[in-house]
Amino acid sequence: MIRDLVLYIKQERIAQNLTMNELALKSSASQKHISNIENEKVIPTIETLEKLAKALGFEIALRVKVRKS
Repeated sequence: MIRDLVLYIKQERIAQNLTMNELALKSSASQKHISNIENEKVIPTIETLEKLAKALGFEIALRVKVRKS
């Protein structure tokens, strides 16, 4: 799931013709951290993914499904 979100964020950044540095300025995440996220060197927090998504103009919605025992 996280990998899919990261891929979508990367694709959206490229589609919007934004560099990693430009996304960093819009999201308050560092360019180095964005690079590490996109290259799967780190696993981003939900908070970071939300910042990146917001900077790109979309929101992340998570759904929790509780299993009954």
